[in-house]
Amino acid sequence: MTVITKELLQALDTNIRTTFQKRFEAAPTADLWKKIAMPVNSEGASEKYTFLGAVPGLREFKSERVPGTLSGYNYEVDNKKWESTLDVDRDVIEDDRTGNILMAVTGLGTKAGKHYTKLVAEAFKLGFTTPIYDGQNFFDADHTLGSNYLGTGKDLTIENLEAAELLLAAQTDDTGELLGYQGTAIIVGPALQAAARKLVDSKQIVVEGETSSVAVDNPFYKAYEVVVLPHLGATYKGWALANLSEGLLPFIMQIRIAIKLLSKTDLNSDRAFDKDIFTWGTRARHNVGYGNHQLIIGAVAS
Repeated sequence: MTVITKELLQALDTNIRTTFQKRFEAAPTADLWKKIAMPVNSEGASEKYTFLGAVPGLREFKSERVPGTLSGYNYEVDNKKWESTLDVDRDVIEDDRTGNILMAVTGLGTKAGKHYTKLVAEAFKLGFTTPIYDGQNFFDADHTLGSNYLGTGKDLTIENLEAAELLLAAQTDDTGELLGYQGTAIIVGPALQAAARKLVDSKQIVVEGETSSVAVDNPFYKAYEVVVLPHLGATYKGWALANLSEGLLPFIMQIRIAIKLLSKTDLNSDRAFDKDIFTWGTRARHNVGYGNHQLIIGAVAS
């Protein structure tokens, strides 16, 4: 039987932290969220955002400068507290079952590594029913500045991609100046992944006529990156065309305290004495929010 000492617990803690961090960084989809969400460092319990609707473009300098101002539309994102906790019975350590402990820690690190991407995927899904700064849902046809909602029953087809491109091209700032947006990425869940890749990777597509079908050149061949959000699930049919090249992104990942592993391994603690339990767990403070809705056109397939 292994004798539990302070030194043994310190060595185990180091091993656990190393295992957690490696898996946290290598978890599948660990950085996927960064494709569509901007990381924002938070300095308090919440952060206020002002919609940058009137950032001016270049104009001819005549008699004097004409400054743009930040729009009066504001919204606030509150940070939430997050945790995951792993209790380890003292008997497991005494019986030298460290392999079992490290397997559990690997799972803890994997789920923690996927967490930001999971939150961004949930925000994408909720975007069709969640109001933003102007009182309209994030994906909505009635925004003060431009529709970014193609509709329901809009399958991922060439025709609907063209319609989404036209909605992007029609976006203006609040002075009426066209923003010149074009799609760079199609965002889907697993249910529409095959359809999206077929549209992007096929040199030719089949167009159905009244009496026959014909193969024509695909105008969107290799035109987009396909961003697949696994956490949207196997049956979810929402999709979007987005411009991810403007520096700003459609979503915000607001981070107050980054995900960190903590431990309680004091042999003299009440919990260790009364319950024979040592604990490792994560703690973080963050939340996901909505960025510039004009950069993304949402739709729901049938």
